[in-house]
Amino acid sequence: PAPPTADETTDAPQPVAAETAEAFPPLAALLAEVKSPGMVRADIDALIAAMGRAPAADASLRERADLLLGLMSRDNPVGKYRGENWTTVRQAAMAALLALGYPYALELPPEMVESYPSAPPVNDSPRPGPGPGAGSVVITLLSSLHQTGLIRLVAEFTGAVQFDWGSSLGPSLILGMVGVWLPALCSFLGHGLRKRWLQVVGAAGLWLLFVGWGLASLAGTASMGPGSLLLLPWHLALWAAIVMRPVPKEAEMGDAVPTAPQAPAPEP
Repeated sequence: PAPPTADETTDAPQPVAAETAEAFPPLAALLAEVKSPGMVRADIDALIAAMGRAPAADASLRERADLLLGLMSRDNPVGKYRGENWTTVRQAAMAALLALGYPYALELPPEMVESYPSAPPVNDSPRPGPGPGAGSVVITLLSSLHQTGLIRLVAEFTGAVQFDWGSSLGPSLILGMVGVWLPALCSFLGHGLRKRWLQVVGAAGLWLLFVGWGLASLAGTASMGPGSLLLLPWHLALWAAIVMRPVPKEAEMGDAVPTAPQAPAPEP
């Protein structure tokens, strides 16, 4: 029998390979996504994964090498971005340049020739986030409880314990309670949900509480003497405002430089 013709052949490795190569966007397009204002962590992971793949058959190795060298530059902030496995873009670019072989591997910058550990250190404990710790939360709670106690004390002496809405003092005390706890709750939710705008709102409220209690302490020295500086919680309000400050934007994006960089995976 005659051999099968090209139309009768079911396996076509070359078209499949071409379709597979076209399924991945080029490095330049992925880099543009990382540099865009709406960049997310998935864009960084896609760029690192693309650098780990072999270049397409029709791709320019010179352009690929220039792009990798640009990512390895110390002045390029994209090189500090970290992917899902805690590998930086700069480390992935170095591994990709070495995989190109001669002569492109000889262009590796001297500052990138570092002695990486043979294996990354194993650390199963979760990394602490950039937000406040348990001590900061306790301090903020103590500050809010102290302020609440003073408001209740004022209510006891003025007879407004029942918060009668018919009097002018009752609604003022309720608003005081809301003003004490709302900034703390905004800070707790902002750090817990990693919403920086909530952190900023909460921090602004905590600083306003410090200013208000500070002015009240200074005004109270005229009638109570220096004891008002110890009784009124301006110091606790100041402490809470400091420990519950918003995290930097760089820390929120995960652009932190680690103490021990992870070695890039060697090419098989």
